[in-house]
Amino acid sequence: MAYAQLLRLPNVFTAMADPLAGWFVIGGGGDPEWQLPLLLGTSACLYTAGIVFNDCCDIDVDRIERPERPLPSGVIEKSTAWCLAFGLMAVGLVLAALVSNVALGVAAFLAAMIFFYSAWAKNIPGMRPLVLGSCRFTNFLLGMRCSPPRLWVFPLLLGVYTAAITFLSQHEVDNPKLRPVIKQLLLGIIVLDALFVAISPMGDWMGACLVLSLLVPAVVLAKVFAMT
Repeated sequence: MAYAQLLRLPNVFTAMADPLAGWFVIGGGGDPEWQLPLLLGTSACLYTAGIVFNDCCDIDVDRIERPERPLPSGVIEKSTAWCLAFGLMAVGLVLAALVSNVALGVAAFLAAMIFFYSAWAKNIPGMRPLVLGSCRFTNFLLGMRCSPPRLWVFPLLLGVYTAAITFLSQHEVDNPKLRPVIKQLLLGIIVLDALFVAISPMGDWMGACLVLSLLVPAVVLAKVFAMT
């Protein structure tokens, strides 16, 4: 339970929805279908690695603002969390490498942005929304890979949406009433991804339904585990 809380388990499905949507937006890009689970695994691993990295870097602040979390409460040791984060990131990059060099390049950039955010960018005013928006953009692009730039409007819109959520979440500690709003907005990422698939040139409604199906486990788990 502590590790599920640390990894923000419901959020993992919002992360996997991005490359899944990207895959359907370009109709799979002519790539073998066995690559798709590897791309989803890459996204899940890199996202959870970023969550743990962030908690490790924020442990002193969380001891004051969120003492119930696994790290500040001492349920999970900080050294263990660091190992878990680096392990997840390594697995994510290996999975991407098994897909293609392009996927590895996109995943490596995403991993760098995740670490950049946790270690430095989040402490600079105005950088948090920009960097996290860029991470979501890249995560969606992971499923699209070699796609026409004209289709990048979908990951770009997702990046803007994520930046808006991040901006709002900066006031979460001072205004606890924002937490349920942010939770719904995070779950809305899956809905937005499904919408992109439906309105894309491919118009893949079956793909859109598959993306939207990720909302079910995300909502169920969100009733048990925190998302922020």
